[in-house]
Amino acid sequence: MIKDYRKQHIWAVAELLEQYGKEKNFSDEKCHQLYILGLLHDVGYQFLEEKDYAKHNVVGGGILRNQGYEFWKEVYYHGVVNSPYQSEYLDLLNLADMHIDSEGKYVTLDGRLEELSKRYNVPIKELDSYPIVQELKQKGYN
Repeated sequence: MIKDYRKQHIWAVAELLEQYGKEKNFSDEKCHQLYILGLLHDVGYQFLEEKDYAKHNVVGGGILRNQGYEFWKEVYYHGVVNSPYQSEYLDLLNLADMHIDSEGKYVTLDGRLEELSKRYNVPIKELDSYPIVQELKQKGYN
């Protein structure tokens, strides 16, 4: 079951993705697609026990693929270091996901890294070195 605090994260990611689409002057249809992608990006949590949460993207993406969802790869590969798949929607999803903390509040990249470091007991320096994070920082996101 998806916990209430995670639902706040999901809704905030959806809203931020839609905002990014509007800032890029995407069509209403593309903005709606981004919003729905945000709502679905963490669906895998619904089907996992807490000890398996690290696989939420793979499980969620697989379920969505089986349902014929167009953007299943974005869900499947979000947060994946050195992902073999790339798309504009995946970049925007990773950006939004890294700017919304687990309780649905907007944070800086460094703030999100601090939260993830505590949650997963991984040193911030290790998280900060991930190519996804470095790419976002090189693009000027912080």
